[in-house]
Amino acid sequence: MIQRIEDLILIKFLGKGVYGEVFLSQKENSNKFYATKKISREIADRPKFKQYLVNEISILKMLNHPNIVKLEETKKSSHSYYIVMEYINGGGLSDCLKKYIERYGKAFPEHIVQYLMRQIIDALVYIHDKKIIHRDLKLDNIMVNFDSEIDKENLNMMKAKVKIIDFGFSVLLSKQDLASTAVGSPINMDPIILEKFNKMRDKNVTYDTKADIWSIGTVCYELLIGKSVFDAKTMDVLVEKVKEGKYKVPSSVSKELVSFLNGILQYDPD
Repeated sequence: MIQRIEDLILIKFLGKGVYGEVFLSQKENSNKFYATKKISREIADRPKFKQYLVNEISILKMLNHPNIVKLEETKKSSHSYYIVMEYINGGGLSDCLKKYIERYGKAFPEHIVQYLMRQIIDALVYIHDKKIIHRDLKLDNIMVNFDSEIDKENLNMMKAKVKIIDFGFSVLLSKQDLASTAVGSPINMDPIILEKFNKMRDKNVTYDTKADIWSIGTVCYELLIGKSVFDAKTMDVLVEKVKEGKYKVPSSVSKELVSFLNGILQYDPD
């Protein structure tokens, strides 16, 4: 059943997230499509979640970059909140990678990884200049847009535009240029935050925008190899693997990319 909120029409269900549903939507008398996240007020008004929701909206309002999802507007009804964003037609980078591996039997070749990483880093430089840390950079939070359905169908990644999404865990740094809350996805998490997340012993651990740089290394490795750089079944094992810092890349990978990964995946942020 088609839903309507003011001038916005929710046309088709696209998917379900942890806290809400996403719909393809369109404004009345317009040909432009949007992705609208619908979140029930029962969930959204819970204090902890509301903090993340308000945080994401306030940060997205500050951002205007071709490689970051654009916030169009927000709406609310008696039952739900609606976050209206630009529609990104290619899905998540994680799904694109899986489809590519299924089709070609390997992860992305190096020239594609370079092309995608350039865009991700460009967006990251932009948000870091604004003193914002994303804190949850991973393939699931990077989407891609294609100019044509043919490029999308053929998985022509050299025609894909990267779009970073999900700023719920992001933080705008205060004057001391440090953050301290342990949030994010462990498999992509900076070592300093990972240890705190695992044990919650040291309440005084602080970090800065370098936390996102570690995550870039994990993203780059996964795009190139097709699996996580430090994979483990338990948090304790993951922490030990990260501390040890050993990982493998094929001999076909260029020395420049090996140097890039080695420079980023450093346990000590300094």
